[in-house]
Amino acid sequence: MLRDFAYLLAYSEKAREYGLVARLVVPLVALGLIFYVRTASRSLLGEVMGLLAVFTHELVFMSRIRGLKSSLSGLRLYVLFTALSSLVFVASSLLGMLAPDPTTIPVAALRLVVLFTALTLLLQVVSLREWTSILRKLGFKSAADLYALVLLQLPVVVYYLSESAVTVKLKYKGRRLHKIAIPLILLTTYTSRSALESYLIYGEPPTEKLVLWRRRDVVIYVSTLLLVVLVLIVLSTL
Repeated sequence: MLRDFAYLLAYSEKAREYGLVARLVVPLVALGLIFYVRTASRSLLGEVMGLLAVFTHELVFMSRIRGLKSSLSGLRLYVLFTALSSLVFVASSLLGMLAPDPTTIPVAALRLVVLFTALTLLLQVVSLREWTSILRKLGFKSAADLYALVLLQLPVVVYYLSESAVTVKLKYKGRRLHKIAIPLILLTTYTSRSALESYLIYGEPPTEKLVLWRRRDVVIYVSTLLLVVLVLIVLSTL
């Protein structure tokens, strides 16, 4: 699950089939709709239907750039943690402890999954060079280099966490999982040093020309518009 989750945080080359603006429209509109549904819904059913519509749109787009199986595999870990936390809240409410209303817990869990999917899409559809070019054009040169290095390390650290867990589990037969920290720190340090050496030797990465429009973008714009209309209809009727 950790390995699949790491792939979910990495850029997908198939995203280049679409223009940069269209790629950004999907996660940004999804984020806006999530907060709009949260504030404008008059019932839990309306909020659930609106969130499911947004989540379906995210999955369809993600399956186009990464594949449906890979996308669902990457979401398993987050869905698992969300389900476990929801069960804790349900148990707390049954025991009379301070907890949200049990009927709102599944809706909150769905909201978190949809929100997380939109945020990961921002990492999957924009490459490091594109992020660097965007930030440099906005005048944030130092932030562009720092942000690129952070994005470079994020999926690698999660992947190394998976490899470290497997190594420690095989060596100690499922015990002493706290020893994961040692190989994880070493692998991350080696990778960070290599990235820093490359940056010092070769200098800043070249600025990439941003492709804002492609013919296939029409499909994204039309589907996103239909999503917005569908959410508005759902919220007005339920």
